Amino acid sequence: MEPRPYRPHHLGRAGEDEAVRFLHSLGYRICARNWRGSCGEVDVIALSEAATATSQRSALSEISARRAHDEFVFVEVKTRSSTTFGDPFEAITPEKYRRLYRLAREWIALNHPRAPWRIDVILLLKSVHGFELVHHKGLVA
Repeated sequence: MEPRPYRPHHLGRAGEDEAVRFLHSLGYRICARNWRGSCGEVDVIALSEAATATSQRSALSEISARRAHDEFVFVEVKTRSSTTFGDPFEAITPEKYRRLYRLAREWIALNHPRAPWRIDVILLLKSVHGFELVHHKGLVA
């Protein structure tokens, strides 16, 4: 019996959950999911692995105790069930990147004005065996 396909919203949520598990496995701290700003939404905001020295702290206290070399990571997650309509990376258009950039700057200005940050993209392709995942760090326009 073939597994039932995900509905688009459920597939996206499953992909975001998988991306968060992946980021945790790298030592990232999740600060926010589906954060809404003035021009859209960021799927995941995380604090990079440089912040993992004190693993018992919560994400919020970790943010408060941020060291100078920590980096916030704004993650766009793109999940597809097939490549019929193109590679997931093709969904990251120049306009999408500009929107992510504006959202990242907005969040940083509200929370940590001098903190370093970057934009990453996690691409997932659903297969019968789970997800195939590709992580692109430091996306630039």
